[in-house]
Amino acid sequence: MEIEQLNLTEILTALQDFMTRDGAISVEQREFYQSFRTALNSHEGEFLIEDVERLLVATRAEVESISDEDFGKMGQAILTRYTNKNEDAINERIRRLAEEEAAKRAAAEAIRKEEEARRAEEERLAEEERLAEEARLAEEERLAEEERLAEEARLAEEARLAEEARLAEEARLAAEAQSAEEARLAEEARLAEEARLAEEARLAEEARLAEEARLAEEARLAEEARLAAEEARLAEEARLAEEARLAEQARIEAELAAGEAEKQAYWDSHEDPVEEQKIVPDLPSQASPLEAEGPNTPLVKILIITGLVAGLGAAAYFLTL
Repeated sequence: MEIEQLNLTEILTALQDFMTRDGAISVEQREFYQSFRTALNSHEGEFLIEDVERLLVATRAEVESISDEDFGKMGQAILTRYTNKNEDAINERIRRLAEEEAAKRAAAEAIRKEEEARRAEEERLAEEERLAEEARLAEEERLAEEERLAEEARLAEEARLAEEARLAEEARLAAEAQSAEEARLAEEARLAEEARLAEEARLAEEARLAEEARLAEEARLAEEARLAAEEARLAEEARLAEEARLAEQARIEAELAAGEAEKQAYWDSHEDPVEEQKIVPDLPSQASPLEAEGPNTPLVKILIITGLVAGLGAAAYFLTL
């Protein structure tokens, strides 16, 4: 069924009915009616409902004094006239539109379901792809982890072997150091023993030399004491001999003086003394000072003692070196 459009008369009649329902038309309504009729007269062709709405809005822009309520009710009156004239057609159209809408909804639902199915498939494929990618990444991570663990195990094994080699080297070096230390200690002990023996030998030698020096000193002192005693004895003998010599010399000098006195007295007793040959009496043989000294004189003994003392002193000096 075709939709019938309103003509100019029908549109204006519907508008007049609204304006005269209370018995009087207001100034604003009259102004709006005149402007709207002018707009309708200038329209060409059928008055589609969309054209009527457009002209109403244009007239509302020209007549600003019309209230929003009146403007809405005027549009509603025209739309009601349009609806009443096309009630069956509108109902048929509504039914058809409803069917079309239902078909559209069914098609849209089918499209939606198809879209949902497509999306579900895409999501499934994406999920499968994601799962495959995750599986691939997991496999790569697993392989990388296995490789990392293998590398760590290799490094750990290398570290273990290196540590064992280091410990073995340290043990070898420690053994060598211990052997070297033992050899050093043995060498030090040997040197210490040699030093101790050398020190004991030196001390023994020093003791021997000291003993020899002591004995030499004692011998020197004894010899010096003996020589001193001998010197004292010889000095005493020399003193006594000197005293005896001096006494003898004094005696001889006295005898000579006496003889000279006797001779002087003799010559004094003669007036004409005849020169006689001077006679010098001989000195007594036992105390003659002119007698040559023999090997056992005190002077010889003193020289002998002095030589002995010097020889013993030199011997003692060389013993102490």
